[in-house]
Amino acid sequence: MKFMGDFPLKGQTEQDLVTTILKVCNGDHGLMKDEAYCQVMKQVTANTSSKPDSCQRGWRLLYILTAFHRCSDVMKPFLLKFLQDACASPGVQYQGIAKACEQNLRRTFQYGGRVQYPNSMELKAMLAGRSSKRQLFLLPGGIERHLKIKTCSVALDAIEELCYEMGLHRAEALDEYAVFLVTHRGQNVRPLNKREYILDIATEAEPVDANYSLWFRRVIWSLALKLDNELYVTMHYNQVLPDYLKALLSVVPQGKASEQHLQQIARLAALQHRAKGDSIYLPTLREVQECVPPQFYSKQGSQHWLNMATQHMQQVQPLNPHQARAQFLGKAAALCVSERGHGAFPSEGGPVNSDPETDVRLQLPVRRDYDRRPAQPAHHAATAGAGMCLMKDVKRDVVKVFICNLSILDVPYCFYICVCIFQGLELCRVIAMHMENMLSVREKRLTLPPSEITTAITQTHTHRQTKTHREITLYAL
Repeated sequence: MKFMGDFPLKGQTEQDLVTTILKVCNGDHGLMKDEAYCQVMKQVTANTSSKPDSCQRGWRLLYILTAFHRCSDVMKPFLLKFLQDACASPGVQYQGIAKACEQNLRRTFQYGGRVQYPNSMELKAMLAGRSSKRQLFLLPGGIERHLKIKTCSVALDAIEELCYEMGLHRAEALDEYAVFLVTHRGQNVRPLNKREYILDIATEAEPVDANYSLWFRRVIWSLALKLDNELYVTMHYNQVLPDYLKALLSVVPQGKASEQHLQQIARLAALQHRAKGDSIYLPTLREVQECVPPQFYSKQGSQHWLNMATQHMQQVQPLNPHQARAQFLGKAAALCVSERGHGAFPSEGGPVNSDPETDVRLQLPVRRDYDRRPAQPAHHAATAGAGMCLMKDVKRDVVKVFICNLSILDVPYCFYICVCIFQGLELCRVIAMHMENMLSVREKRLTLPPSEITTAITQTHTHRQTKTHREITLYAL
């Protein structure tokens, strides 16, 4: 009643009232959520208040409730019917917000509901009828994209919108991308769970670092590169290039590079120069040096590198910048395949490691903990489709991780992965994200077609397998 303006606030602010209501509903008594819904529904039905905006503010409060708290399963059909009737009734003033409440409620049941209480700015926007904001997402290379984020938008919504803009529509393609929360000028980087609410993240990050940013990156490289979309090519080029220049994508046996290898690097340098856009002139000594990984540049004289790059410039000059970036990605992927037998990222034309002989086995130490029986340490073989390459940059002493297509074999016990690196926490969160995706796929595979005979057995088997495989603990030391 206070929030709707029918009772005086008595020193309280609107934010105080909303926070109090949400906290009461979030208590130990589950029925309080249903009670709150019933009270608000009663207030907005045949409202006779003398305050002209009383009913409207009641609907705003219902909009907030549906974004944060789910009602009981018993009340759900009645609440949905109430909202649907408000949407369908002709001449009803609040059809739009009733529809928004219904959408909020469905997403709350799907994703669990908002966690962070709305701050003063978000609450002021809600009361003014604004249910969305423009949120900046940074792609590799400083590319900016402002997305329309609604009250109940989650990280998956942002990933879908950005992937659709890059021409990616398959569900398995969306699983290869993630949104990261970056604070303190890149010192803290956290991958977001796809079910996390964007506005929850923003509300939590703003007091810690007002200059926080959200990054969009590719983290799994199992699907083939798609080089027909300009944004896709530009984003992947900008993400791959820094690691290429640090030689993190190149492994030369015994540190020896062949003449063919050096020619390929020179061509990649020419493609980088052409990709700059306005580079219609031949590169200089300094520009060539900036386009060649230092580990390889020192193997030849500066003039020799300039001569090789100039020769390749004659071939790449007709290309436009987009074509140069696309060709760079294809050549870099092919270079990795020729060196390792498998790529750090897949080239266009097919998935990584279609040949099983090129699979790389990554041995992870495993401690048996099945049925709480002590046992001896074992090893668990994890197949890395394009390699889980842990490559160390000596200068910064930071481990760079490229997780391409990690598929864990069936193991009837839990296991522990211990990571001892400076960015161990971030790595653990990325691995946890991949494990969550793989476990969800496995659960689907464990489900048999329902029948009178197999239903009970299937449910029991799936429950045991799911319980066992979810007992995964990642430690950052």
